[in-house]
Amino acid sequence: MAPPQDSDDDVLLPEPSIDALPPSSTTLRAASPDAALSASSLIFTDISASADSPQFSKFATEIAWLANSGVSTGWRMPGGAREYRPYSSVSRDAMAAFLYRFAGKPAYVAASRSSFVDVSSSTAYYPEISWAAESGISEGWKVTSGYEFRPFEAITREAMAAFLYRFAGSPQVSVPAKSPFKDVSTSSQFYKPVVWLASTGATTGWRTSSGPEFRPDASITRDAMAAFLYRLDRAGVSYAPSAASGPLLRHSVVYVYGASTLNLRSGPSTSYPVVTQRSRGNALTATGAVSSSGWIEVQVGTARAWGSGYYLTGSGGAAITRAKSAYSNGYIPVTDLCSLSWDRAELLLCQAADDLERLNRAFRGRYGINIPINDAYRTYQEQVTARAVLGNIAAVPGTSNHGWGAAIDISGSSLPGGYSGSAYLWLRGQLTGYNWKSPDWARPSGYNPEPWHFEYTG
Repeated sequence: MAPPQDSDDDVLLPEPSIDALPPSSTTLRAASPDAALSASSLIFTDISASADSPQFSKFATEIAWLANSGVSTGWRMPGGAREYRPYSSVSRDAMAAFLYRFAGKPAYVAASRSSFVDVSSSTAYYPEISWAAESGISEGWKVTSGYEFRPFEAITREAMAAFLYRFAGSPQVSVPAKSPFKDVSTSSQFYKPVVWLASTGATTGWRTSSGPEFRPDASITRDAMAAFLYRLDRAGVSYAPSAASGPLLRHSVVYVYGASTLNLRSGPSTSYPVVTQRSRGNALTATGAVSSSGWIEVQVGTARAWGSGYYLTGSGGAAITRAKSAYSNGYIPVTDLCSLSWDRAELLLCQAADDLERLNRAFRGRYGINIPINDAYRTYQEQVTARAVLGNIAAVPGTSNHGWGAAIDISGSSLPGGYSGSAYLWLRGQLTGYNWKSPDWARPSGYNPEPWHFEYTG
């Protein structure tokens, strides 16, 4: 019997194509990423794009993208070869690891004690599981003794839909009165996530004689997981914490500034009691959480506390909020900006430049070239000129993030493969880990697509 192919591609496949079972029903957990592994040399011996190869996979492109994005590096075999194991099921702990890496490996410090009774701090992927729980991506099961995560169970298709829906920030979705899948009830707790996933184009389900099926209780194979994440990325879906939790801070270390002594409180506002204090210049480890009102959670010994983001900054210069409070857009003195080491003509806020330098070192290590910057800080007059030349493509003068020294444009023609090549895709996938982002409006599905435009989030 031929190995199965997951039917979730661009068309609905006839029912008989999915009757076969995988060669092995063993659930395998994701391998830890190998930071030293070059994307250009990442080749899986059990994956081929050639139709006449025994290792042929119709998801070879998606799997290669997953590897180049740093989401999975597979298993290292004797002699150094690597396998992806496309037909193995994805376990729940591996799902947490995949999504953490897909989010750009945001700065995060896990609590010393797990919130799940079946997960400990020594469990593989403990930080990723804790991050998924604290981010609201995974809720687990309530049992008599607390909550269980069940890390080694194969994740089902309906649970996968729920994970991805929460990963995207639980966006608004129009839920039809009649289910698009005959095996997903409108009363199911997973109905909305499944409908949302279908609306993104990431899944179409299976065609049967009685109507489309989603097969909510079936497990997910690793090749199908690569396809799901690839399609979500192409649809412009990225990590978006819920409004309740606020965004994530990408610095792992922040510093007290702007106050001689900073109160750290038990919650994200002055209505919470003071837990301790820290002096100007003190370094603090950020957990990654930021409230919607701009308070930042930090680690204090084995406990956690919150400080006003107005008095905390990342390393290497003034934060954007500080620049905005001191200067007007497009009128920041050159002496308060920093140039890039590989392009001295381009200026940014020093904190933004510092984070971009770190990203560039990682990019240069992989691709042997520097990130090609076309534009960074723009004076007000340069914004006026850009508006006159480019029209509505350019921001109204005085409103551009370029005027805050907090945006860059990159040259697609100077990147191998342009905006569709692996270098660009890797770069975009890594942005959030270095405090940069591709804003929603600039993504291919945004209202003003600009793949060259990145903004600083520090």
